Amino acid sequence: MRLFEAIVDANNRALSGDATAGLRPDEFSASFPIVALTCIDPRLNRLMPEVLGIPEEQFIWLRNAGNIIFDSMSSMTRTLALACVVKGGKEIAIIGHTDCRVRKTSTVELTDKFKALGVERSRLPDNLNEFFGLFASERQNVMRGVEFVRQSPLIGPRVPVHGLIVDVESGKLEWVVNGYETLERGDVRIAPAKTSQAGATMPAFGALPDFKMGEIKFPEIPIGAIATQPALGRDASRAELSATAPAPTEAPQTGARQFPIGVHPAIPEPSQKRFVPRLDPKALFKVVGSDKKIYGPVTGEELQRWMDEGRVRLDHLVQKVGFKNWKQLSEFLHEAGSEIPLPPRIKKTFGLDENQPQ
Repeated sequence: MRLFEAIVDANNRALSGDATAGLRPDEFSASFPIVALTCIDPRLNRLMPEVLGIPEEQFIWLRNAGNIIFDSMSSMTRTLALACVVKGGKEIAIIGHTDCRVRKTSTVELTDKFKALGVERSRLPDNLNEFFGLFASERQNVMRGVEFVRQSPLIGPRVPVHGLIVDVESGKLEWVVNGYETLERGDVRIAPAKTSQAGATMPAFGALPDFKMGEIKFPEIPIGAIATQPALGRDASRAELSATAPAPTEAPQTGARQFPIGVHPAIPEPSQKRFVPRLDPKALFKVVGSDKKIYGPVTGEELQRWMDEGRVRLDHLVQKVGFKNWKQLSEFLHEAGSEIPLPPRIKKTFGLDENQPQ
């Protein structure tokens, strides 16, 4: 019997009154640690990881509202992948729960609750269901999440991905997807196209060249570390771009030189700037290139790099993912160095008399 099969078996036998039911973690040391994604519901605080019978040090606990995976390359899938690669996770479990408040929240209720917090409907994304991941069935939500994770190229093909439901009242575990059986069937595939929640295929913005992982050179810096490099001069930037980019074309009307996105000449640095334009590094954006094609989604960090290299300009049209309107890139910039100041440190008295020296 494998780890999660033993967990579910012991859980169900214990709830049936079997006083001898339990899990012997030492017998499954090769399967530890495990990575679990659950909802943020506080009722799970008392259940995890005790309901699984797993030692805390072997339990990598990830949480988001509704234990939702949006697609096979989402930020949550990235976190699951890093939990396996960096923290050594051996198995993944998407664990939903009964009586989920996310499932019970309608779009009308959601907009009303946001309004009560001072957030008007006009500031929210157009498609609330897709953006916030509202769902109608806990079971279907878990199955959908498992499928996205299993299809992700970031997840190793030998990592079992399970789906379970836990009853918040009794603590009973129920199988939704047995990841061992999925691996045995060889039912692992990469989705050819991204689909929305409604099932409609998302539009493609042109064919991509063949992807060869072996040709990519990754920087030798730790994840999360900040790498600084000397800025390329104007000639170096032009040389770097011309090595891989097609030649510029002549516009038929004016004869002006048009560059598709990615091959703009470097913008000369001004002598002095009052502020350095910066983008939200974690936000996702789409951008219209000079060739009138849409590129992205890309992170703000990547788009910032394109801007710094002169590959996109401040007047390019940009759309923030989740929002309808297209705006010029300049409208998404904020002043660097305008961080919120830290509040004064609160003095700790530990119950001592105010007149006593601290």
